[in-house]
Amino acid sequence: MQTDFYGTIDDKKMILDFIFSETNYDIFDHYSGFGEELNQYFSTNEILEKFDLEKGGQFAVCFGLWNPLDGTKIIARKIDLNPKSCNGHTFRFSSEGWGTQRLYFGGIQNEYLNQSTFMGFNEKGAIAKDLYLPETEREAHKLDWKLIRSDQRKLKNFIEKKIGTTNKIRGGTVLINANKLIETNKIKIENKY
Repeated sequence: MQTDFYGTIDDKKMILDFIFSETNYDIFDHYSGFGEELNQYFSTNEILEKFDLEKGGQFAVCFGLWNPLDGTKIIARKIDLNPKSCNGHTFRFSSEGWGTQRLYFGGIQNEYLNQSTFMGFNEKGAIAKDLYLPETEREAHKLDWKLIRSDQRKLKNFIEKKIGTTNKIRGGTVLINANKLIETNKIKIENKY
């Protein structure tokens, strides 16, 4: 499941408020900083205090969304780093798991708004990939895929139908605040394709 969209900081605030108030998702860093643990976030304001949701490239700010009711655990995988390439740091963490969804916010860079994406595995895809793991590590079949799909649809519908416009660019839904800025030529969407 994947939905691509174009949103300003005001659109992203609405998405985060919706996640915190209307879903069961917990929000974590997709990747931790070098030498740091994964952070969990408990409010939109906490995220706004830490991250610039306005500026940046296509993957400017990335989160892992996890529903603790889905029957799985979020996996904080430790990644070994080369200290020569990472200012002396030797590790960081990534949030992983078949039920973990991804929320990638794109920012504005040189007056161009970059694409954002909400995505995650469906049951069929997760089980197919899970077969590559040793049998003792396979977990995709244990998850509550009905609950996962419900959460995915809820957030996707909010993005596409509640705050989305009929304006689509390269398959991505333009959200209401982004659309206003595009219509008044305050931002552009680069035609990379």
